[in-house]
Amino acid sequence: MRADPIQRAIDEDLVRVLYAQDPIAFFSHWFSIAVLIAIYWPAIPSPRLFAACFGFYAVANFGSLALWICNRRCPQLVSPRDWIYLHALRGVLLYSAPGIAVWFAFQSAQTDLPLLHTVMLVTLAAGVFMSNGFDLLNFSTAIPFLLFPSIVLLFGSHTFDRTLLAIVIAFFFCAINVYAMSYRKLFRQVVQARVDQQYLAESLAAQKHVAEEASLAKTRFFAAASHDLRQPLHAIGLLAASLNDAAATPAQHAKTAEHIVYNVEALNQLFNQVLDLARLESGVTQVIRLHFRLSELFERVGSQYRPQAAAKGLALRIAPTTMVVHDDPVLLERVLSNLLSNAVRYTEDGAIWLGFRRAGRLDGGFVEVRDSGIGIPADEQEAIFEEFYQVANPQRDARQGHGLGLPTVKRLIDMLGGELQLRSAPGRGSVFRFPVQAGEVGGIVASLNEAVAGGPSAQGRRVLCIDDDPSILEGLSSLLGRWGCAVLGARDEVEALTALAGGFVPDAVLCDYQLANHRTGAQALTAVRGALANAGHDNVVTLLITGDMASAELAALALQGIPVLHKPVTPARLRRTLEMLWQQAELDKGRAASAVKLGQGGGAEEADGAGSAAATEVGASPGTIAAGLQSQVQGQPQK
Repeated sequence: MRADPIQRAIDEDLVRVLYAQDPIAFFSHWFSIAVLIAIYWPAIPSPRLFAACFGFYAVANFGSLALWICNRRCPQLVSPRDWIYLHALRGVLLYSAPGIAVWFAFQSAQTDLPLLHTVMLVTLAAGVFMSNGFDLLNFSTAIPFLLFPSIVLLFGSHTFDRTLLAIVIAFFFCAINVYAMSYRKLFRQVVQARVDQQYLAESLAAQKHVAEEASLAKTRFFAAASHDLRQPLHAIGLLAASLNDAAATPAQHAKTAEHIVYNVEALNQLFNQVLDLARLESGVTQVIRLHFRLSELFERVGSQYRPQAAAKGLALRIAPTTMVVHDDPVLLERVLSNLLSNAVRYTEDGAIWLGFRRAGRLDGGFVEVRDSGIGIPADEQEAIFEEFYQVANPQRDARQGHGLGLPTVKRLIDMLGGELQLRSAPGRGSVFRFPVQAGEVGGIVASLNEAVAGGPSAQGRRVLCIDDDPSILEGLSSLLGRWGCAVLGARDEVEALTALAGGFVPDAVLCDYQLANHRTGAQALTAVRGALANAGHDNVVTLLITGDMASAELAALALQGIPVLHKPVTPARLRRTLEMLWQQAELDKGRAASAVKLGQGGGAEEADGAGSAAATEVGASPGTIAAGLQSQVQGQPQK
C-alpha cells in the first residue's frame, strides 16, 4: 500500500540530487574538453571526425545546462520519474562523446595518449559515481559509455601493459557498480526512514486533531446534556418542595403532582435517548433481519403519531404498499418513529407523508418521510446530525425535543448498511430517505401487528425480584402488585435461594446485574436456575436488568437465551417484555408436551415431526422467535 508513496518520495529526492550536481558537472565537462583538446592538439588524428566528436560533446554539455535551467524554473512541467528519464538521456549524450573519443588516442602516434585519455575517463567515472550513483538508470547509462570503448580497445591492442590496464579498468568498472548498489540501497533506506517519519508525524497530527475534535464534541455533549438534565431536575425539586405547603389545596397538589410526572417523563425520555446513543456506540445493539410487510411497519408507527399530527391540524398520509423487505423491523421502527416525531414537531401546517419508492432499484427501494415544515438551511444540514443540535431552537426548549433523534437515526441507518439522505430548503419542508432491501413473501414468519396482549397476562403471576437496592425492590413490588402479581423481593442470591427452598416457585425472576459483595446478576441467575431445575421447574422466565452498556458476560447471557433490559426501564416496556417471555414459555411448554405425547405413541421419528409441525403452526422456529424476542427486548424504541 505504501510502495507508491515511498517510490515517489525517492524519485523526488533523486531529481533534487541529480540536478543539484549539474552546474558543477557543466564546468567539469568543459575542463575535460579543454584537457583532451590540449592533449591531442600537437597531432590531431582525423581532424574532421575529431572536430565533430568534440563539437557534439560541447553541444551535449550545453544541452545538459539547458535541462538543468528548465528543471529549476518549471519543476512541475513533468513528473519526477520523467525528469529522471530526461537526465538519463542527457547522460547518454554527454558521456558517449568522451568515451568514444578514446578511439583517437589509438589512432595517434603518441603511445602515452591511451593512458592519458583513460585516466581522464576514470576521473569522469568517479564523478558519475558521486553524482549519479543514487539512481540505477542514470548510472548504468553513463558508466558503460565512458569505460566500455576504452576496455575493448585496450584488450584489442594485444600488448601486455595495455591488456593489464584493460583488466584494471574492468575491475574498476565492477567495483564501482558494487559500491553504487550499496549507495542506492543506503539512499533508499534513508528516504524510506524519512517517509516513515513523515507519515508518523502526519498520523500523530491527525490523531491529535481527532482527539481534539472528540474532546470538543464531548465537552459540547456534556454541556448540552447537563443543561437538559438540570432543567427537569430543578423543576422537580421546586415542585416537590411545594407539596409540603400546608396551605395548598388538594387541586393545587394534584396539579403539582401532574407537573412532577411530566418532568419525570421528560427526564426519562432524555435518559433513554442518551442511552440509545451509548448502546449504538458500544455495539450492544445487534441487527436481526427478518422478512416482513412494510405496510405493517408503516401502520404501527402511523398509529403512534396520527393523534399528535391531528392535534396540530396536520394530515399524516401513509402510502399503501405491498412491498416485503428483509431488514430489522425493530431498528426500522425506531428510525421511522424519530423521523415522524421530528416531522410533527417542526411542521405547523400542511401534511406529512410516509411511503416507499422504488427509485429505479430492482433489489429494493427507499423509505421516505416528507413534511411541509420549516425546512433546514443548507449550511445546517450536516450539523443536525450532531448530538443536541436543533434547528430553530436556540433557547433549548425541552418541549421541542433534545436534538438526539437525528443522530440516533443516522447511526441506526449506518448500522443497517444504508445511507441517510436529506433534501430540504427553508420554508419548503424536508425529505429524509434511506434504502431497504427487498424480501421474500415466503420468508415471512409472523405479522408485526400481532398483539402480545393475546398471550398470558400478568394477573396471578409469581415474580421473584433480586436487587440490593431497597427502593428499587419496593418500586418493583408496588408496580407488579398493581398488575396482579405476587411479588417476593430478595437482596441477593442467598435470600433468593432461601425463598425457593421455602416453597416459592416463581413464574419469572427479575435480577439486577450489579449486586452487593462483588456478586453479579449472572451468578445469581445461574444459582436460581439451577435450584429451579433441580426442583423440576426449568421453564421459568428470567430477565436481567442492567445499566451497563457493554460486557462480555452480558453477551454470554444473551447467547444463553437470557434477555437483558437496559436501565431505565419504563413500566410499559417491562410489562411488554414479561408478557412476551411468558407467551414464549407457554409455546415451548406446549411443544414439549406434544413431543412427549406423540413420542409415547409413535416413536422418536414421529415426535420429531410433531415438534417441527408445532413450530410451523405458531409461525416460526424456536430460534427465530428467540432472536426476534432478543431484538425486541434490547432494541425496543423508547416511548
